[in-house]
Amino acid sequence: MSHLNPNFPPGPYAAGEHILPPPRPVSPATANYRLNHLMLRIKNPEASLRFYNDCLGLHTVFIFNAGPWTIYYLGPRDASIATLGTSKGLLELYHIPADKNLEYTSGNEYGKGGVGFGHVGFTVPNVEDALVRVKKFGFEVIKPLEEDKEEGMGLPERVIKGREGSVSEGYKHVFRQLAFVRDPDGYWVELVPEVVKSPEA
Repeated sequence: MSHLNPNFPPGPYAAGEHILPPPRPVSPATANYRLNHLMLRIKNPEASLRFYNDCLGLHTVFIFNAGPWTIYYLGPRDASIATLGTSKGLLELYHIPADKNLEYTSGNEYGKGGVGFGHVGFTVPNVEDALVRVKKFGFEVIKPLEEDKEEGMGLPERVIKGREGSVSEGYKHVFRQLAFVRDPDGYWVELVPEVVKSPEA
């Protein structure tokens, strides 16, 4: 199959050389899909914001208390809550106080299991259509639209069981509008609508 796809030329590849596939042709089905954000779990919000904001130049777009955890959404200085659906280069940080004794690892430290990396987020014009596409390609849907169960939020069991408080209805309202699918290596990929409806809508 790879020999039919110019974006995946067949190997073997020569060591130390860049392989430069031609640009992909325009695909109307995915024209407005974009890599939007990555999610990381953090231990110390003050230290993380000092690193990502003060040291690397991002700014805090919003902070959201989801109940048992707090979300810090960071992005370039021109990003705002109104432009999240069309922004690029966003970083979502989860501070879960219940994880204070759990060691986070990056996934690059073999031999140390860990849950530091969360997911890759894509904004799409229509999440329902994107899920149809994912299924057509034979990939797994982990969390469909309209579902808001804590078990599908990638949280520690003690949070799911409610021992750290309840997940806020505001977060659940947003969570129902997005979906998660699994990539071939098991990583979670979040599909977010370009416009997230407010509870009043």
